[in-house]
Amino acid sequence: MALLLALALSAALVPPREGVEVFQETIFGEISHHDRLNSGALAVRWYRAAGGDRSRLHVADFKCDEPLGRRTCQFALIRDGGPVELRGRVVPERLSCSARFRRAAHPASGYVWIIERTMRLPRGSHTGTTLRCDPA
Repeated sequence: MALLLALALSAALVPPREGVEVFQETIFGEISHHDRLNSGALAVRWYRAAGGDRSRLHVADFKCDEPLGRRTCQFALIRDGGPVELRGRVVPERLSCSARFRRAAHPASGYVWIIERTMRLPRGSHTGTTLRCDPA
């Protein structure tokens, strides 16, 4: 039964019509935002390990479900250069990630895709993110 569910879910994920480039800057922008908040999340450590060189960072295997206006996507984040030790912890070069995206109005382009954020309760002072990553 679990195998059938996994097959059904994987079959439902497809590359987006817009192309991965539309989503890539959103992903890196979200990670950069949490870097500025000094987050210790794995995706932030992966981002920092590139030393500010975005040309070393890549999104691969990007696939999404297809509901209107909102999408759950799975993808790999790859950093050129292999694993890196950062502050005494090894940061892998490849992460397996997922995030919920939604369309948002944008004055210049009509709309953009953004990663959904969540309020951290009970404090509510910072937002969380639906971006989740694990070592691949």
